Amino acid sequence: MGARRATGLLALVGGGEWRPGTRRFDADLLARSGAAEVLILPTAAAYEHPERVGERAETYFGELGATVRTLPVLHRTEAEDPANAKAVRSAT
Repeated sequence: MGARRATGLLALVGGGEWRPGTRRFDADLLARSGAAEVLILPTAAAYEHPERVGERAETYFGELGATVRTLPVLHRTEAEDPANAKAVRSAT
């Protein structure tokens, strides 16, 4: 099987995410993507209560009119999980 060309919008954001100062940035990303759902991978918070990341994201993006789905990608094995990879590939 040959390589596929990736298309779409991907934002890797961390360190102070989902604060009032980033609201315009996040609203713009959401609008450009055309998505109604935000996919969260709390990898950087693997040792710092990753469940809280999903909870904060739900509140923040809910105020922007989007739903949130958090994938439990905390380690390499979860990143290589076919179901998680499929979810990322199919995300808008």
